[in-house]
Amino acid sequence: MATYSADQAVDPSQDMLVIDPVKMNIVNRIHAGAVLRGDFHFKGGLLLQGELRGQGEVRGRLVVWRGARLVGRFKVNGDMFVFGRLGDDVAGVDEATLVDCIGTAYVSSSGISTGRIVAARLRMYDGAVLQGPFSTLRPEQAPPVLQLDEVN
Repeated sequence: MATYSADQAVDPSQDMLVIDPVKMNIVNRIHAGAVLRGDFHFKGGLLLQGELRGQGEVRGRLVVWRGARLVGRFKVNGDMFVFGRLGDDVAGVDEATLVDCIGTAYVSSSGISTGRIVAARLRMYDGAVLQGPFSTLRPEQAPPVLQLDEVN
């Protein structure tokens, strides 16, 4: 979540992303230096500190840490926080990388995306790099909302 921090020596006009893996129910981690390739399905959130290539789904929040990289086609059933890199190509658009995010895609000041992001909402911070396309989910793509009728 984006919060203002008055107790730290930062510019109060700047937003700050606060990541707490325990409160965010992030139960999976790919550590720095690891490179995984293939099909993946994570229950609970994922803290990506290494490199993940392939396709799959994250059933929870996804945090792409500074220095980490996500390449391929992934669906995120929650919010996504990008401090590292989405996509491969540094100089242009990575056509092979597509991330569908049901929640909000946050791209921090250190975040770089050369892949395509489809999300319900986008929040970019000063210094973020968005080279690949971004589009919002259409209402028919959004998860269903259950309506409970009152029973008399």
